[in-house]
Amino acid sequence: MTYDPSIRVIKAAEQDALPWEEIPVEDGDPNPPGEEVVSFRAGDGMFSFGIWRRVPETGPMEPPYHEVAVLIEGEVELHEEDGTVHRAGPGDVIVTPKGSKATWKALSPVKKFWAIYKEP
Repeated sequence: MTYDPSIRVIKAAEQDALPWEEIPVEDGDPNPPGEEVVSFRAGDGMFSFGIWRRVPETGPMEPPYHEVAVLIEGEVELHEEDGTVHRAGPGDVIVTPKGSKATWKALSPVKKFWAIYKEP
């Protein structure tokens, strides 16, 4: 993605008109693919943010980067390996550091704003 220094405002009413890209699913996943819009990616690829959406699903969560996400729609549970369960809904912020491990369980269709940072 080429760096663009212009200011952009993405209105909530315009989000469905954005250029959503399909995210492939793993073999055997019965759910339709997720979709996302990458709104910004730094020239070095270390920082980016966008919007992501997908139907309810359950699966492993072990990001190779740091992520901060704000749920726009939907309800999720995050099950950590030690048995701790976090529940999040619209407006809640989920902070997922690189190296964390959990099971993501979306209880309803989810839409989230995400920002990630990849360490060099």
